[in-house]
Amino acid sequence: MKKKWLRLVGFVLTILLLFSGYYVYSMFSFLEDVSTTKFSSGDSPLTTATWEGKEQVNILFLGVDTRVKGEQPRSDTILLLSVNPVTKKASLFSVMRDTYLDIEGVGQAKINAAFANGGPELLISTVQDFLDIPIHYYVATDFQGFAKIIDAMGGVDVNVKEAMVHPDDGVYDIKLAAGQQHLSGQQALMYVRYRGTARADFDRTERQREMVKIVGQKMATPGMALKLPKILKEVTPYTESNIAAGDLYKLIALGLKADTTGMQTEQLPPVEFLSEEYNMYGEQVLWPDIAGTRQFVKEKIGATASTTAGTPPADGGSETAGPAGGGQDSGQEQPVAENPSDSGKQKGQVTGEYVNLRQMPGTENEVIGQVYAGQVLIIEETAGDWYYVRTPDGMYGYVTASLVQLL
Repeated sequence: MKKKWLRLVGFVLTILLLFSGYYVYSMFSFLEDVSTTKFSSGDSPLTTATWEGKEQVNILFLGVDTRVKGEQPRSDTILLLSVNPVTKKASLFSVMRDTYLDIEGVGQAKINAAFANGGPELLISTVQDFLDIPIHYYVATDFQGFAKIIDAMGGVDVNVKEAMVHPDDGVYDIKLAAGQQHLSGQQALMYVRYRGTARADFDRTERQREMVKIVGQKMATPGMALKLPKILKEVTPYTESNIAAGDLYKLIALGLKADTTGMQTEQLPPVEFLSEEYNMYGEQVLWPDIAGTRQFVKEKIGATASTTAGTPPADGGSETAGPAGGGQDSGQEQPVAENPSDSGKQKGQVTGEYVNLRQMPGTENEVIGQVYAGQVLIIEETAGDWYYVRTPDGMYGYVTASLVQLL
């Protein structure tokens, strides 16, 4: 009897050892394969911060639209997950893709243009500058990768609040009935992509946060741990990430302990810190109050004011943004927000009652805002009788040099 018991124990231990080996092998294979540059442009370095395991960890999840062959894709979805290892508090933010920012090397554009122009590297740098927090890791996947994750999990249960119908390209058409239902990967993709509701992208990003919460809660169940190798194998061809093997184990352990049921979800910029405007090209964009948005994020995640991105912001990472001249008092000096990258740059002060900010040098070019008497400008370059400047509001444009006194 004792020998039979010992053989049984030995058999169980052998199975566990083999499974553990397969589990570890799956992890390392996944991380090795996804570290390849599926989406990276290679034009700029990756500026993610180092996570020691005891401080707040911030992970950027990117949904990438790769349907147009031969073109650098845009980030259709930008989600930021922040977890505190001490309190186990998790916060999920979706960054509105129409958020209008100064993107290094691009100029003023919607934030999803960062990915199209510089891959995850430029997008991560832009998000760090925008929110003034470090990004430690990123995971980028395309439409197929997202659907594969859901299918490998066995689908998800979702209450679809209204019918969703939108003809697309014949492959990614959207057609969902209203009501509580079990969604496959393709159906879940329809759910998070649909923008046909009254609040359009605002509703869409809300559904994306809801889906991440549903997935997170399901992944935290014991049964999903057994499926993890299969899930990793399924999504590998469609995924890129900078997570190293040692970090993945720490993140999984933290994820199992994190309070996903109490996870707070928010959009960025919040409604109170954005204004819907039209840019010079007639596109509707979201102008963010950058200072307000940064403070909002730090309050939600419990971070202190000293928590910064770890890399100096690129030009344009000012404290506020919006249509130039908005809310400024004539005659009062409005200094440009301190920016480490401004060191050594020439400054100028507006001497006239106001000066027009133009799209290009020359009085025949479009006026995109005004800068008022006493305001201090950062002069990026000189173009004949014009200066290319950054204003206190974070706008870039040209002003006539004759109305600006050098400081």
